This record gives sequence, C-alpha cells and structure tokens, in this order.
Amino acid sequence: MLGLFEEIVSIDYSIKLPEKKDYGIGVIGCGGIMNGAHLPAYQQAGFRVVACCDVVEEAARSTAERFSIPQFFTDYRRLLDLPEVEIADIAIHQEGRVEIVNACAQAGKHILLQKPFAHRWEDAVEMVESCERAGVKLMINQQARYAPGHRFAKLLVEKGFLGTVYHCTHHIRGNQDSGWPAQTPNFLIIDHGIHYLDLMRYWTGKEPSGVYATTVYMPGQRAIAPLVYSINLEFDRHLMANLWFNDVVQGRDWTYQFIIDGTDGWLSGTATEVTVALKEGPASALHLKLKGSWFPDAFAGTMGELMRAIQENDEPMVSGRDNLKTLAVALAAVQSSESGERVVPKSYSSS
Repeated sequence: MLGLFEEIVSIDYSIKLPEKKDYGIGVIGCGGIMNGAHLPAYQQAGFRVVACCDVVEEAARSTAERFSIPQFFTDYRRLLDLPEVEIADIAIHQEGRVEIVNACAQAGKHILLQKPFAHRWEDAVEMVESCERAGVKLMINQQARYAPGHRFAKLLVEKGFLGTVYHCTHHIRGNQDSGWPAQTPNFLIIDHGIHYLDLMRYWTGKEPSGVYATTVYMPGQRAIAPLVYSINLEFDRHLMANLWFNDVVQGRDWTYQFIIDGTDGWLSGTATEVTVALKEGPASALHLKLKGSWFPDAFAGTMGELMRAIQENDEPMVSGRDNLKTLAVALAAVQSSESGERVVPKSYSSS
C-alpha cells in the first residue's frame, strides 16, 4: 500500500475538460480580463470563439484580430442574433449586466458571467430567475476554484487526509488603490474578496451561519471603499474561518497564503503551491509545486464546467443559484462592517 504522502502526491488535480468542447462562444466585453485570461485559456483548451463584442469598436476589433475571432460587434444584440453562438461569456462591470443576461436568456444562450455576480441581491435574484425561466444554464466565473493550489486543497479535504476540518484562514497583502478598483463601492469585499469567501464554502462544503467584519480606510488612500478587512465566518461549533486582506500596502509586498486545519493534519498553500503535514505522517512536511496557474489556466475550468453541464443537462458547479450563497456572505460582510454587528447571510427561496 502506498504511504500517505505517496497517495497525496498521486492526486490528480488537473482540470477536466468535457468530451464535447466545440460549442460556439460569443464574448461580451473585450477588456483586460477577457484578453489576458479568458481568451488565452480558451485558445489553450481548444474552445471555439465565434464572435466578440464591446461598446468600444477598437477594443472589439483588436480582440478579434488578436485571437482570430471571425466576427466582432459593438452591439451585443447582433452577437445574440448569431445561431452559432451557443454560450455568451460576459465580462463587463455591473452596469447593464441584468439587461444583457436577460437578453441572453431570452435568446436561448447559456451564460458564463464574470464574478462578482452582482452588487445588489435583487439583481442577482432577477438574473437567476430569468435564466431558470428560459431554461438556460447560468455559471458564475468563480475561477479561483480551479487554480491548482485551491483545487488540490479541495481534493485533499474531500479524500479525508486532513480529517474533519475545523479552521480555515486566508491572508493577502497587496495594493489595488488605483484605476477602476479605486472608484468601485465595496470593491475589496464584493469584487475581489468574494473569491476567498467563495473558497471557504468550496473547501468546507458548508454555509456560514454568521458573519462579522471590520474594515479600515488608510489615511490618504484613493479608493472610495476601505481597502483593509478582517472577516470572521461562523459555520457551527466545530468550524470557523478568518480572512485578512490589506490591499493598500505601501511599498513592494505581495503575500498570499491560506491554511486549512483538520483533526488529522493541515495544509498551507498559495494558488500554485501547497505544504501538507499529517498527524500520523512523516515528521517533515510535504511541499509540492503544482502544475498550472490561476491566470489564465483556471478560466478554462469554469468554461469547461459550463460545457459539461450543458452536455449532461446538469447544474454547473457554480450555478447562479449556488453563487447566491456566496454573494449573500459578501453582502453580509459589508453590512457587518458598516453596523459593527454579526450578520446572518440572506437565503433565497423561489416564489
């Protein structure tokens, strides 16, 4: 029998692509994330992008030329008129999202929507219900789940190597105090931090029952929202999580680390590396540098999962309905940071 560490090393954390992957993709929004992550990942995976759209004609044109996309538009409705477009990949900011998602649903297009799902609960609910009425799949692009370190951690927990998980931590230091992030309300918690709140649900397989958050404005920061947070998530009497993020660090610094503690061991990691120590294992910890990346590789994972769900007529792993639970945690964190009180996340039930 293989030793525990040998079993861990043999874990297959690669991204699984569906058998059928030639669905026609139409991309809406030709900005940095589309050009820097979505489309490079799709090229690598062999996905078929048939059209792109952006309100800025030059952005649409240059994206089409760079990635050999046959057609480009400035009006998303023209893209939706194309019968070869089966999936709409939407990567725009919040303004206009509900209208575009509703139009995609009515046109019978399945949807991959860039995170965060929404800044308003009502908008997210409307999009979920619109897609469900139309019978189309809605997947939210929480692609952090497909980064190799994050995926490896999930598999290690699922396979029981750590025993029962009782504590998770997540710590980041960086600086995004400029440009679009600086002008976005609640940027740190909802736009960026939602990745890590979602990972807590992903790793534990449980839903937080209470959220307590505090935030800080650094004197002189450009951003209109606080760029430092501390978030505590309560699950039950045997599980909690703590997240810390300083996104206005002065001077060169970038820290990214998560730790998952279980009754039989612990795992510490980044998006591309993990260290594992087991109670009954060798005295020294196991350190692994993993293959693949978060940007752009993980973006093939989310699109591939949507294709799998279409093919098998199943719900995608991060469906719109599922992601309402992550959004509820993020909105509860914002509310808690403003009120100074513990907040219970909202729950959704269809009318």
